[in-house]
Amino acid sequence: MTTPQKISRFLPLTFPNGNRISRFAKACPHCHGMVTAREMEGLARLLHDKIVLAAEAECPDCHRRFPVTCVISDDKRVHRVRMPLWLFRIWLKLALRNLPEPQLQEDWSVPEEAPRAGIRLANNAEITRSSEVLGQFDGTPISAWLEVDGRRFVFERALPPAGQLCLSDSELLFEGKLVYKPA
Repeated sequence: MTTPQKISRFLPLTFPNGNRISRFAKACPHCHGMVTAREMEGLARLLHDKIVLAAEAECPDCHRRFPVTCVISDDKRVHRVRMPLWLFRIWLKLALRNLPEPQLQEDWSVPEEAPRAGIRLANNAEITRSSEVLGQFDGTPISAWLEVDGRRFVFERALPPAGQLCLSDSELLFEGKLVYKPA
């Protein structure tokens, strides 16, 4: 078994019946804020038509750490495991010892071998962000528009996880995951 990874790197996981888990979150037992898979480190694996998850989470609001031990059935129901995290990890290590290592999802950064397309930002480019924020993607605020060296671009889309980098010649890739098109 490998060292603990961010749980988000194990997702998405697909059950044999076709159901798919692409996101996971749990309420912090201390402040009741939502803690996503990005704030959890541990292991998530498909085992006998169930996903087993053993992780330690850190709440982004109150910064307290707490264990997350559960089993997710193929109908997407989460079942709590009433076992200490250390004991559940030992059991999981034994259960997974003969299974191959999982293919972890890549980080959201653009791979070096990705085909270069679209407009590249110069290191010294003057970038102005709009004050209007449309939301967040992967922890990055999405500005409604960007102005790069006097040229305005409006938000078009975000790159999917492990998605192909497909940009037209007029599109701009910002922070490796947000795509803007000319206004």
